[in-house]
Amino acid sequence: MKRIINHLVSCVYETKRVKTIVYLLLLVIICSTACKKASDGVLEPAPTDQKADLPAGAKDGVAFINNGTSAIVTLYSPGKKSVALIGEFNNWSTSATPMRNTTDGNYWWIQVDNLNPATEYAYQFYVDGSLKVADPYCEKVLDPDNDQYISAATYPNLKAYPTGKTTGIVSVMQANQPVYTWKNSGFTRPDKNNLVIYELLIRDFTSDHNYASTLAKLDYLTGLGINAIELMPVNEFEGNLSWGYNPSFTLPPISIMVLKPLCKTSSMNAMAAE
Repeated sequence: MKRIINHLVSCVYETKRVKTIVYLLLLVIICSTACKKASDGVLEPAPTDQKADLPAGAKDGVAFINNGTSAIVTLYSPGKKSVALIGEFNNWSTSATPMRNTTDGNYWWIQVDNLNPATEYAYQFYVDGSLKVADPYCEKVLDPDNDQYISAATYPNLKAYPTGKTTGIVSVMQANQPVYTWKNSGFTRPDKNNLVIYELLIRDFTSDHNYASTLAKLDYLTGLGINAIELMPVNEFEGNLSWGYNPSFTLPPISIMVLKPLCKTSSMNAMAAE
């Protein structure tokens, strides 16, 4: 009888030990699954390429070479561990185009080849495996929140935002952009002592909120005795409704008001003031 009891106690002990092992295995599996789920949707940092100083012709932003079929893209971003270039040319891959870091650690750059000079390419910088930013030196941006309110009359064929590919403000580059030919070569600026300046906000001056409709009103302004226009800020700002004193980018004209070529129209030039 004693032997039977000892055997039962031994079985119970073994059963508990097996259960403990099983519980430990389940705990490991649960933790592993939880870690995997926590990492889902988090992009891994792009690998850092070798150190290399800026090549000839590089500048802040984009420098096109090889007749526009290649571009040297540069970002001033000291103190970062990794920067990658993402965009339509690599299907927004965060690992396909790691950028090189200069030996002083201040600049990141990469050369992109096989571009079509006539094509607009959307792109961003992917910094330290977590931050996506547009090029601060770009001349055009795409806004996922506000571009939808820009009419085709104001901006025909505005490039579509790459929905589902990325998030945040996206920069755009194009080698062969439309070139404006100045037509008014004989304009004489009024003497500064005789200037009658009209400070004008393109967005509010007409109901169409754009340059084209403003140009149609120049006769009205000259009839008032105005001989110079001081435009309120026309570069990109946050949102679409603003006086422009909250700039988000320096070089791109705000898309809600203007097509870039219209910034250089000769009629507006005839009433420009610095």
